[in-house]
Amino acid sequence: IMLRSVIRFAASAPPLLNGRRTQQSVICAAACRSYNAATDVWSFPGEDSFTMTNIVCTLGPSTDTPSAVSSLVANGMDVARLNFSHAGADYTYAEANMALVRNATGRHARLAAGSKTPLPNNLRAVLVDTKGPEIRTGPLQGNVDVQELGRGSVVEVTNEDVSGDDAPLSPEGPHRLNIDYPSIAKTLHEGSQILLDDGLIALEVTHVENDSVTCVALNAGPIKKNKGVNLPDAELDLPALTDKDKRDLKWSCEVGADFVAASFIRTAANVRSVKAYLDRCIAEMPTPDDGSPAPLRPLVISKIESKEGVDNFDEVLLESDGIMVARGDLGVEIPFRKVFAAQKMMVEKCNKAGKPVIVATQMLDSMQRNPRPTRAEVTDVGTAVLDGADAVMLSGETAAGSYPIESLQAMKMIVMEADEIIDGSPSLNRVNVNESLVDLLNVQQDQCLHAVAKSSVKSARDLGAKLIIVVT
Repeated sequence: IMLRSVIRFAASAPPLLNGRRTQQSVICAAACRSYNAATDVWSFPGEDSFTMTNIVCTLGPSTDTPSAVSSLVANGMDVARLNFSHAGADYTYAEANMALVRNATGRHARLAAGSKTPLPNNLRAVLVDTKGPEIRTGPLQGNVDVQELGRGSVVEVTNEDVSGDDAPLSPEGPHRLNIDYPSIAKTLHEGSQILLDDGLIALEVTHVENDSVTCVALNAGPIKKNKGVNLPDAELDLPALTDKDKRDLKWSCEVGADFVAASFIRTAANVRSVKAYLDRCIAEMPTPDDGSPAPLRPLVISKIESKEGVDNFDEVLLESDGIMVARGDLGVEIPFRKVFAAQKMMVEKCNKAGKPVIVATQMLDSMQRNPRPTRAEVTDVGTAVLDGADAVMLSGETAAGSYPIESLQAMKMIVMEADEIIDGSPSLNRVNVNESLVDLLNVQQDQCLHAVAKSSVKSARDLGAKLIIVVT
């Protein structure tokens, strides 16, 4: 808690913490890199290159081996993300990835080897990203794999099973589409839009029945089963947690995950539901009898990826431990032209509240296929850091891309460059925390630590101290 309090005032908002919060010893080394003019290559930053902005890396097929995870640790990964969106009830793969992160040898392994007190090999945190409540297409007419939809064709969208219907003979139809959302007719109205497969196909509602809606296709394209469905501007009748989410949260507590990213958070009540369930899971765990610390509830990072979440952001922020700006679904749920403004609003409010914020999705997306980022992607990452993001995230780049380590190295260099600009700019290098709001957000038993942390950081800044050492 003391470490979190110090970091809260050490930056415009606290960076995500590394490693289990019960066993941290923090040593921050100065960042350094070198340039080879003969080869026109910058040396890649390694684990000793400390930045106040952290990097979240998603593990997947491209990085699920000991050597790959060790490379991620060595090249600057601060948080390992385990994506449960496509995971089933078998946790074998997730447990293997968790073990890879915990066992990877970092700089702190040298301290752990000579310590009488058990210490971690590295201080990399683990974030479990839940699937969350979502709407998807069901089996198609005729139980086919792909169904072509023609522009202007009429589509009935229903909760009924349509797999027994005959498949359409042409893209013009007749089309019936199943989605797993029983409240479809209660939620939508004439003029509402339904977006399929990340917005690749748009339908506009022309008529509402008791249990279905009739739509016209605004563009042509293929429909597949189990694809995402978005209902922009609609208030959805969905629970905060599905049964799968509850199983995943329980597992997260049992294995000691540091963070839980709760998907599709729309209201403060959603956040309270997630935290209450995690508290219940922790309470049901046996108390260690070997003197080891009691288990801690994972910190809840609320993912904002809908218009309702943006509209209710102030109340969601108040209840959350941190925020993720999940630009993927957000860019479908709200007009894409509004995403950058929503991102800046959320980052600024998180900074003022002293709560960490992660900017995520497609930050270096082209590096899934190419060894170098585009100039627009470099600008995107750097601008997010300058705006006050505490962490930036790699998704498919490290999970399934062809250049996972190069993606991390590129992002690390961009982050270091932006951090140097912040350090050298009086207008950017400031404590931009609304202290009255931070005081309000701190529970009563934290007030003494809160005061000491604030005083420590002010003294360090006045004295020009290079480091703040927190004894844990």
